[in-house]
Amino acid sequence: MIITHLSQKKIPILLSMFYVSYLLVSTTIIYQLLDNVLALIEGNYTVMIMFELIILPWVVFYLQTSLLYYFKRYLVYFANHILAKYRFQAAILDVTLLSYIYLRFSDLPNRLLIASIILVVIAAYIYCITLYSQKQAIKLAQAEQLQNLIEYTVQIEELYDKLRRFKHDYKNILLSLEYCLDNDDLAGAKKVYHQAIAPTRSIISPELQLISQLQNISDPALKGILSNKLTLALTKKLRVTCEIAQKIKLDPRVTQLDMVRLLSIFMDNAIEAACQVNKGCLDFAFFEHDNEQFIVIRNSTKYEKIELQLLDKVGYTTKNSQGHGYGLANVSAILRDYPFISLNTSSSHYIFQQELIITGGVSR
Repeated sequence: MIITHLSQKKIPILLSMFYVSYLLVSTTIIYQLLDNVLALIEGNYTVMIMFELIILPWVVFYLQTSLLYYFKRYLVYFANHILAKYRFQAAILDVTLLSYIYLRFSDLPNRLLIASIILVVIAAYIYCITLYSQKQAIKLAQAEQLQNLIEYTVQIEELYDKLRRFKHDYKNILLSLEYCLDNDDLAGAKKVYHQAIAPTRSIISPELQLISQLQNISDPALKGILSNKLTLALTKKLRVTCEIAQKIKLDPRVTQLDMVRLLSIFMDNAIEAACQVNKGCLDFAFFEHDNEQFIVIRNSTKYEKIELQLLDKVGYTTKNSQGHGYGLANVSAILRDYPFISLNTSSSHYIFQQELIITGGVSR
C-alpha cells in the first residue's frame, strides 16, 4: 500500500487501504473456516506444523486468488465509482474493516458475535450502495441517450429545413441557367453559377454528410451518441469521416446501453487525443463482413506509437488531465460479458485505432 502510494501515486491512499483491509478481512475469514481442519489433527504436532507452514498458505493463496478472480470486477467498481468519490464513506469503511480485524483477535467478550455483526453490516452496505450506484449510472446513461436523440432530431430538422429551402429555389436556378445557355449568354450563366449555384455547396455540409451516413444505422440510441460525438468533433475543427455504407443493425446479443457506453468511451478518448494534434482527424466506420460486424474508430495522436500493454492498467492515461484512466478499464469490464466480441488495438505512425469485432451474429 505504501509503495504503491509513494511511487506511482495512481491509487488514492483510501483505496489502497480498502484493498489491504479487504485482503486482511477475507484472509482472516478463510483462516477461521480452516480452524476446523486444524482441530481434526490437533495433537499431531508434526502434521500440524506441516499443515500450517506448507499446506495452509497454499490453500489461502488459492482461495484468495479465486475470490479476486470472481469478484475483482465488483471490487474495482465499488472502489473506483463509490469510494473514490466519497472519501468520508471510504474512511469510515476502512476503519470498520480494520476494527473487524482487531475484534477478531482481541480478548473482548463476545468478540466473534460483534465481529460477525460488523461483517454482515459491511457486506450489506457494499451490496446496497453498489446496487444503488449501478441503478443511478443506468438512469444517467438512459438520460444521456434521450438527450442525444433529442439533439440528433434537432440536427435532422435543421438540415431538412436547409434542404427544403434549397429545393424551393432549385427550379428557379435551373430555369435561369437554362435561359442563359439557350441564348448563348455565357456571362449570364457564369453569373448564375457564382451567385446562385456555388453558395449551395454549404448545403452539402459535413454535418449533412455525417447525418446521411448515420441513416444506415437502425438503432436510435447508436444514432444519437454517434451524432453527438461526431458533431462535437466537427466543432473542435477536426477532420471527420464516417463510413456506414449499408443498412446495419446492432447484433441483438449486445445491449444498446453497453454499446453506447463503449462508443462514448472510445469517441471521447479519440476526440481528446486528436485535439492535441494540429489538424487532427477522427474516422469512424461500421460495417459487416463474413458474418461479423466491425466498428472501427481511428484518430491521430501526438505520439508516434503508444505502448499498448500499458492501456489495460487501471488508472493509466496518456492525457495530461487526471481521472481519465478508468475509461479503458471500464471497457474491459463491459467486454467480459461478451465473449463473442474482440477488441483489436493498434498504434503506429501517429495513428491510434480501436476495432471492435462482433462475431457470429449477422443473419443473412
